[in-house]
Amino acid sequence: MNAAATRIPWGVWFEPTQPVARLAALAQGAERLGAEVCLVADEGTERDVYVALTAILAVTESLVVGPAITNPFSRHPVTTAAAVATLAEMAPGRVWHGLGAGGSRVLAPLQLEPQRPYSALVDAFVANRRLLGGRRAGPASLDWFGGDVPMAVAGRGPRVQRFAAAEADWVIFSAKALEDLPGTAKAVRSAGGARIAWSAYLAYNDTERRRALRHFAYMALDAPAEVRRTVGLDELRAARVRRAMLAGRLDEAAGHLPESLLDLYAVTGTPADCAARIAGLRDSFDLFVLPMNDEETCEAHIEASAAILTRAAELVAASP
Repeated sequence: MNAAATRIPWGVWFEPTQPVARLAALAQGAERLGAEVCLVADEGTERDVYVALTAILAVTESLVVGPAITNPFSRHPVTTAAAVATLAEMAPGRVWHGLGAGGSRVLAPLQLEPQRPYSALVDAFVANRRLLGGRRAGPASLDWFGGDVPMAVAGRGPRVQRFAAAEADWVIFSAKALEDLPGTAKAVRSAGGARIAWSAYLAYNDTERRRALRHFAYMALDAPAEVRRTVGLDELRAARVRRAMLAGRLDEAAGHLPESLLDLYAVTGTPADCAARIAGLRDSFDLFVLPMNDEETCEAHIEASAAILTRAAELVAASP
């Protein structure tokens, strides 16, 4: 088996809850450890995603960056296309564009309650694809931009994933049940040419389990109803999670979540267990994306996760 087939490309995914200078330093450190991609969330009330991405491009050598995920509501899609094109002009070949329908974390503080999020996502994707490909979108055009930007789509619902598989360059899976990943990956690949970026928390000890559970509040609330039912998150419990989450009390929100969420949606166990699990799923993704939410332990977590991914690649290489 050749090296290209056994290596596991990976990247980091930051929420911009930390100063931009620290995000840039963390991205630089991740690149030294082998990361190839750095995604930054567009959370509206946090540090600006495009300022953060510009800073990361400035201090890294080859890291591919992109907003993940921005949405059609908190920024006008034409403005978003111009921002992404500006990044791509600054660093040709090193920029992706990531779109989704938006979730509670970004939309609730802006008092936005979209009535047709899927339709808005499709319209924004089509407009951005045209603008970033040198074409017009209605009266708008980016006449100054002559590049091309790969586009990624993230979403947990089946309609979004079918659309992404057929139209996008990348599909981003976040909060995907591990047992469902192979089947969903097969469906995506049969529907189009999109590659798969899989993002999952690595909970390789009790401390990381506790930290990861805090961040499942947003995922749990934004997941489709059938997913919430599967993990026992009824409407009353979901309402309690939402109140605590929007007040910034993530520890309280986590206290209302069933711990079964972790074993369904995160890679759990010892570091060796995590490596084996990732190796076993290697055929179901093209890029592993490590979500980075904990402000205090980012460096150590990136280092530990890089070691797990290296071990996973070794297991893939050793397999028949």
